Amino acid sequence: MSSPYRLSVVFCAVDETYSLQQAYAALAKDDLVFEFFFILSKNCSAACLETVKRLCCREKCSFFFQSGCGLGNAIRDAFALVRGTHILVWPADDGISTDIFPEMVSLSKRYPDKIISVSRWLKKNSFYGYGTIRKGINYLSQKLFAVLYRSNLTDYTNPTQIAPVSVYRSIKWTGSDFSFIPEMTFKPLRLGYSFLEVPAEDHARSEGKKHGSFFEYVRYYSVILHIRFQKKGDLAVSEKV
Repeated sequence: MSSPYRLSVVFCAVDETYSLQQAYAALAKDDLVFEFFFILSKNCSAACLETVKRLCCREKCSFFFQSGCGLGNAIRDAFALVRGTHILVWPADDGISTDIFPEMVSLSKRYPDKIISVSRWLKKNSFYGYGTIRKGINYLSQKLFAVLYRSNLTDYTNPTQIAPVSVYRSIKWTGSDFSFIPEMTFKPLRLGYSFLEVPAEDHARSEGKKHGSFFEYVRYYSVILHIRFQKKGDLAVSEKV
């Protein structure tokens, strides 16, 4: 890629405070990030807003209120706002271990056209604070998705990934809420973009309430099936003449 590598990191926050501070501090410490964006829900808690304002007193950091409602709309706002060549949407609850961040950046710089994605299944015992049934359903789902999409990825439903901004801006996104999460993997996959996975630990949310309901996660399956059988031309933004 001709432009110098610049990574934009995005946090979408609602009610997180100390977990958000921890994640920001861990990702900022090695000076690997070009800019930080905090996309805030319109009904974010006062404590969350104060935390973000305090963090954004620092250099390379800014915040915005999302233009619509729902997680998907917040992430789509981020795709339009960032100025870097690459983007990473990091969980504001700090659920994914930040230890993998330097490796993700290193791989992204080495393979700038690829999407660097986390996998909770590349190593054993990577889930903490999750029940056996939930882990079992997740495991079987990943195996099903691999067959359905004829792919060798091991984790399709965690959207923590570094991707070229140009890739995300070339895709026609439709989800506005949690149904947007599977789009972040399955649409680039259908369009032929390459992925590299990095093993990661996943810790259950320790702060704030869980915002995705059971039924919203069930909707993942209909979204994933729909994308699998969509025409590729319907997944990409039409080029302007």
